[in-house]
Amino acid sequence: MQKIRVYSSCKIYAVAIALCMACSLFIFMMSNERATVSAGRSGGIADVVAGFLISDFEELAAAEKEEILSSIDHVIRKAAHFCIYATLGALFAIASLWHMRTWLMHALLPFVFGTLYAASDEIHQMFVPGRGPLFTDVVLDSCGVLCGIVFILVIARIILLKRAQVDKNS
Repeated sequence: MQKIRVYSSCKIYAVAIALCMACSLFIFMMSNERATVSAGRSGGIADVVAGFLISDFEELAAAEKEEILSSIDHVIRKAAHFCIYATLGALFAIASLWHMRTWLMHALLPFVFGTLYAASDEIHQMFVPGRGPLFTDVVLDSCGVLCGIVFILVIARIILLKRAQVDKNS
């Protein structure tokens, strides 16, 4: 199998590693919040979304409002999990592209790191008041990691094909 290296700049690699660390730190900080703080933030976002999506939301009965807000809050929380881990997966993949590896290793190593971080994040939540680990969150986070990796590897493949075209025409 042919080994691929998309870029060779140490500066790009250093920035990619720094962004991986910053994203990991952001995830840690969000997971370290008490359940009441986290629920308050996502609940506030759910309230804004409900008001935007449902024109007569304020006129609904309290029980109906609560049910809608609960559903929207759940979707917001899961989408946030997916998106932040997709970002982390993309950053891990970008960092991986500095090394000479096969496409499989450019995908596999960032996926393993991202999934292990997701699992460690859920374990971390066992020690935060009101929070707890969910295996389904690890699965969702891993799916996000995988999507971020695939996105970056598709872009990397396009870049390499364009380079090959330019080199061929030169």
